[in-house]
Amino acid sequence: MEKTVRDKILEIKKSLRLSMNGVVSSLQRKQGLDYKINFGVEIPRLKSIAAQYPKERALSLALWQENIRECKMLAIMLMPSEEFTTTDSNTWIAETPFTEIADHLAMQLLCRLPYAAQQAITWIESNEGLFPYCGFLTLSHLFRQGTRLDTDNEERYLTVAAEVLSQECNNRVLQTCAYASLQKFCALGDDCLNKVTSHKQMQHIFI
Repeated sequence: MEKTVRDKILEIKKSLRLSMNGVVSSLQRKQGLDYKINFGVEIPRLKSIAAQYPKERALSLALWQENIRECKMLAIMLMPSEEFTTTDSNTWIAETPFTEIADHLAMQLLCRLPYAAQQAITWIESNEGLFPYCGFLTLSHLFRQGTRLDTDNEERYLTVAAEVLSQECNNRVLQTCAYASLQKFCALGDDCLNKVTSHKQMQHIFI
């Protein structure tokens, strides 16, 4: 008899309880990662659990709805990228509680989407929650893979990056993320480096 999504969720939760690491969980709480439930399971073990199940949209969506750190990470691992819509990505980013989840979301899913570059520009232009953070992270991964932006999106990217890196912005985490993406953008070639150094709003940035 084929297992239902609910059966799989129960199995996964059992595996998480058996893999619980109280030390990691306690440390993360002290760092401000105050999830409703945090088993402290480390990434290699989560990957091992995820490998036991085929990528399945229904299972991934159900896991994401669980207010549990590890379930959200497994949801990211088990979502088929070809079935993850623009609406899905916007919903998940809006519901992402901490940068830890955002890091994995951008690295394992967002940067693999066919619409990633265009959406990432939209995300960095947002002032809401972790949207700009996810946008810059996604662009970092895309640039590292050799992806280039079209002329319009390139100008939008450089303008927003300059604004974030200005002294008026006091979000250090976002600034670090934006700067990392800018370094990867410059690594695409001398032409990209020249665009940064000659950009009228980038004069205060040193690469």
